[in-house]
Amino acid sequence: MVISAKVEFSHRYSFTSPIRAVFRAIIVPEKLAKATGFHYIILLDNSLSMKGKKIDTAKNGVIELLNRIPDGNYVTLITFSDYVRVLGEFTDPRLLIPLVRDVSVEGGTSLYKALKKAINIAGKYDAPGYIILLTDGQPTDVPPLNSVANLTGRNYLIYYKMFRDKVLRYFDALTIPPGFKVISFGIGDDYIEEILKLLADKTGGVVNHINYPSEVVNVLPQFVVSNVGAKNVTVTIASESPVRLLNYPGPPVRLGAIEGVVKILGELTVPPQYNGIVMVVSVEYEDPVTGKKDSITREVAISPTNDQNTFLRGVNNDLLSEYQYYSLMQKLVSDLNTNDLTGATKALQQMQQIAQQTRKTNLIETTRKLQQTLGGNSDLNRASKEVTSEVTKKLRS
Repeated sequence: MVISAKVEFSHRYSFTSPIRAVFRAIIVPEKLAKATGFHYIILLDNSLSMKGKKIDTAKNGVIELLNRIPDGNYVTLITFSDYVRVLGEFTDPRLLIPLVRDVSVEGGTSLYKALKKAINIAGKYDAPGYIILLTDGQPTDVPPLNSVANLTGRNYLIYYKMFRDKVLRYFDALTIPPGFKVISFGIGDDYIEEILKLLADKTGGVVNHINYPSEVVNVLPQFVVSNVGAKNVTVTIASESPVRLLNYPGPPVRLGAIEGVVKILGELTVPPQYNGIVMVVSVEYEDPVTGKKDSITREVAISPTNDQNTFLRGVNNDLLSEYQYYSLMQKLVSDLNTNDLTGATKALQQMQQIAQQTRKTNLIETTRKLQQTLGGNSDLNRASKEVTSEVTKKLRS
């Protein structure tokens, strides 16, 4: 068995009234094999705002990434400015290095069209993979933003916020093929972190905030996947009650690979006096060495009780608290993205209370880092970007 799986559930017993229960499905790679057969689609912003050190360090970072991708994998390279250009499609990574060196800056930021092109190419090949996006800018190719392409910086942000919901709907409507996740690198203080987080949440990916362009060369190559425990993974969660996931799209959850420990958090309602199997989690996957398809199934059983003390003894309070903590993380980002500093401060205070109550080191450290980011940053725009980046990483770590 190349992976193992277990499910933790918040309640052992049903009660006389409906219960909101939460769960954590954990998938662990037991053996790792060389990662081959993956498709890296690199989207490189070469608009005029990337001029100078930004484009130079981004190109160096992409070259280092291409050099580190193991043999047996494929790369598509797309640049976007006023135009979307495919410089190489589903080819050997090293062949693209000279093309990267020749990239120069021009025009606006056709991010939406670049993503549509990447999605189209991803769907042409039977390979899971990664869409790696590097951008410093603000989209100029979706209505009504395409009518104000001359606006930059804070002036653009004012206009964006007027039409925020309409713009986000364009990106939310994008259908990214199963097995691909978006890993975004937002450079500087002008990109729209809400859009990058939306793409991350749709695919189980992450957002990386880059304060200084020089960081790209070191950070970007870290996302090369050298070894995996399984490929083409589908996690199905069956229950009589609707299942809502907190940190991944689905169900089902479709993962191109198991690179490390995966934790899927979710919730459902347990009916009164329920007796039997309340949830079944099935993990279908492909062995990365043999290509053989296999599966793991885990069932969660629950029994009824009328006794309140028995019911309370069967509650996993640590799991409930941790779930609430990560829910508050999502709220924190949402409040910051909409400039609701009061709501963000309240969410962070509640997170601190949970971290102190549970005494979990990881929650305490995460809270401390987020407090430092908000407390030590007078620029709410930058704070929102840094917090968004940190939260997407924690939700998927």
